[in-house]
Amino acid sequence: MSDGPDTLLPAELDALQEMVSVGCGQALSSLGRLIKKRLDMDVPETWAGRSPGAIADFLGALGQDLVAVAVRLEGLLAGHLVLALPEEDAARLAAALGYPVQATGWGSMAESALMESGNIVGSAFVSAVAQLVKQKLLLSVPRLARGGGRQCLDALVPREEGAVALATRFSCSEPPGPLEGLILFMPEPGRVRPLLEALGRA
Repeated sequence: MSDGPDTLLPAELDALQEMVSVGCGQALSSLGRLIKKRLDMDVPETWAGRSPGAIADFLGALGQDLVAVAVRLEGLLAGHLVLALPEEDAARLAAALGYPVQATGWGSMAESALMESGNIVGSAFVSAVAQLVKQKLLLSVPRLARGGGRQCLDALVPREEGAVALATRFSCSEPPGPLEGLILFMPEPGRVRPLLEALGRA
């Protein structure tokens, strides 16, 4: 049986959103300290589709080129965590990290800076959730993709694992320009119940 919104009780969805809010709060605090800016976040939303790859299709429908960094989560958090920004916002983030995108396009240093951002976001998210469930949680090395939203997510997350996401929007209005993006927690199908049990909400 899958663990989509249709099979979870409202209280269980609330528990997942609370967990994601805690994880993303710590993740964005860590990223904000790195770039010396305050990052604001919205309440996590549940995004769901009825077919594999629904989240990739949704991002593709936005019609924007994105830069996305993903880490695979292991153990109770089995799934993927994706940091995704419109390309212009990603370029501003790279510049804030000290590696601006050159006139000739994205270079290896700017891409490495974005991957390190994804690693910091993923590590902080995992650390926060590990404290909630009192277990050690692991994540993979980050991977980066650029291009259309569908193309990016398909490159980072298998389509059969991309039907549900808990999405958290974040933004920064401080100079030198606005910064907006998303953190997507995409649980692996069939692996949500053990996580809810560890959270004491199943």
